Amino acid sequence: MKLLRWILFPVSVLYGWLMSFRNHLYNIGKKPQVEFDRTIISVGNLSMGGTGKTPMVEYLIRLLQTDYRLATLSRGYGRKTRGYRMASETDTAETMGDEPYQYYRKFGTNISVCVGEERVLAIPSAIMEKEEIEVFLLDDAYQHRKVARDFNILLSDFNHPFYEDYILPTGELRESRKGAKRADCVIITKSPEAIDEQERREIKANIKSYLGEKPVFFSHIEYDQPHLVFEHNTQQLAYKGDVVVLTGIADNTVFKSQMASKYNVQKEFIFEDHHNFTLKDMDDIQEYMMQQQIGLPIVTTEKDMVRLLTLAEHSLFKKTAVFYIPIRFALEEEEKFTSRLFKLLEEKKNLS
Repeated sequence: MKLLRWILFPVSVLYGWLMSFRNHLYNIGKKPQVEFDRTIISVGNLSMGGTGKTPMVEYLIRLLQTDYRLATLSRGYGRKTRGYRMASETDTAETMGDEPYQYYRKFGTNISVCVGEERVLAIPSAIMEKEEIEVFLLDDAYQHRKVARDFNILLSDFNHPFYEDYILPTGELRESRKGAKRADCVIITKSPEAIDEQERREIKANIKSYLGEKPVFFSHIEYDQPHLVFEHNTQQLAYKGDVVVLTGIADNTVFKSQMASKYNVQKEFIFEDHHNFTLKDMDDIQEYMMQQQIGLPIVTTEKDMVRLLTLAEHSLFKKTAVFYIPIRFALEEEEKFTSRLFKLLEEKKNLS
C-alpha cells in the first residue's frame, strides 16, 4: 500500500496544486465568500476523517447551548436523503446521517440539527425555518470556503499530526499543510492525559510553523460508563468479561485500545467509516455467536449505535445485549479557549 501511494505521488502534486490554487482564489477574493449575520463556527481538519470532530462539536454544544440558540450544520454523509433538512422526531440515521442524528438524539430539544450538501444554501433555509438561531456550528467544514466563518477550529490527531502527513493519495491530507494558517486555533485531539513537556513544546513548534502565533490546545477523550442500546436486554457488562467489539468509524484505534484495557475482547467486527449496517452484517455476527455457543455482549461506539437502531427487530438483538460507550471531549487550558470564544460571540452580537 505504501509503495502504491508513492507511485501516485504525481497525482498528489497535481491535486495539491489545484487545492492551493482554489484557496488562493478565495484568499484574493476572486471566489467570493458569503457572510451571514449569525455567528459561524467551523470545526474541521486537513486530513480525512477520524480526528474527533463529533466530540468537539458536542463539546461546543454543551458549552454554548445555555446562552445561545444553536444549530449544527453537517453535510449528512451517508444519509439516504438529499438537500436541506432539519431533524425532527421522524428522522433516523438513514435520513440525517449518523453524526447529525447523534446530535439530535442527545441535544435535539435544545438545539436545531440541520444537514445540507450546500451549506451556503442550508444556512438561510435554517434561518427561514427558525429565525431565532444565533450560532451555527459547521461540522467538517474546513475546506468548504463558500461560507465565511467567525471562528475556524482545526483539529489534528496526536498520533497522526497534519505536519507529518502528505496530500492525497500519497497521504491523508485534503489540502496542503499550509492550509492550517486559516485556523483561529488548532486543537490536538486524542492526546494521552500525560504528555512529556518536551514533546508538547515540539508539537506546538511544528504547528506554529504553519499557524503562526495563534493558540494550540491539547485535548483527550474521556470514556463514560456503558449504556444499553436496547432497553429490553438486562445483561450486565462485567469488567474484564468477554465481549465482541463492533465498529464502523474512521479510526477505531483508541476505542479498541480502551476496550482491550477493560474487557476480554473475543472478536472484532470492523467496518468502514459511516458503514450502513445491514441484516446480512447482523446475520454474520449472530452466526459467530451461535458457533461460540454463548451470548457474548456486543460493545460499540455511540456513533455506530445510532446506525444499529433501524435494525432493532433483528433476532440477534433479542438474545444479545448491545452496549455503547459515550465519550466526552476534555480540553486542556479550557478557560483560555472559552474566554476567546465567548469574547468573539459577544463582539458579533454587539455588531448585529
